[in-house]
Amino acid sequence: MMNIAKTIKWTVLLLVVVGIGAAAIWFTRPAEETPVATMEEAKIIDVRPMVKLCSVEVYEDVPVKGSIGSRHIFARASLRGSITFDLEKIRQQWSGDTLVVVLPPEIIDIYESTEPGSYKVIDTWNDKFLRSSNFTTDEENRIKRLAVDQWRKSIYKRGYVRRARKEAISNLGNMLAPFAAGKEVRIVDPSPEGYPDGVPESSTSPSGTAADSATSITY
Repeated sequence: MMNIAKTIKWTVLLLVVVGIGAAAIWFTRPAEETPVATMEEAKIIDVRPMVKLCSVEVYEDVPVKGSIGSRHIFARASLRGSITFDLEKIRQQWSGDTLVVVLPPEIIDIYESTEPGSYKVIDTWNDKFLRSSNFTTDEENRIKRLAVDQWRKSIYKRGYVRRARKEAISNLGNMLAPFAAGKEVRIVDPSPEGYPDGVPESSTSPSGTAADSATSITY
């Protein structure tokens, strides 16, 4: 028993000495150098990621009307449209102390709602007496695609694209101005109404006749 007690005593003493030594090393070690923070002047490298924030969402219940031969269908569909911008076609360049950014063409994506009851057939009929008025799923899908194309055109006619492009100019200007280091930012929109008929090559150039004659806002 005496030997066991001595062993425990010396073991405890050894642990105490080791602990004191470790504490001494910790508190007497050289202090680490405090890191110095530096800040460089902000520079605009690429505005394309910012354009991702510029978009408009449109939701509507639209009538779906179509005919195949003597058969006719009338239905209702819930559609969602998203107006964003073609990031690959944005143009930017410095003109003296002014950053000139050309608003790119819009992208319109239209989706049919997947919510229950989002598509409902209201009526079908056949002009020929006692003939079937039924439509196959493929036939209904073809008619719905035509309705989507018509709704896409109405998005332009009703000014949704014009509103999206106007908001995009405002958003881009507000986002870029703080990073321009006191320089001017000029947002150019070659086509405030959008591009319902496609995009001419010259319309996305930062300089030239198309851009110079376009609507622009300077921040």
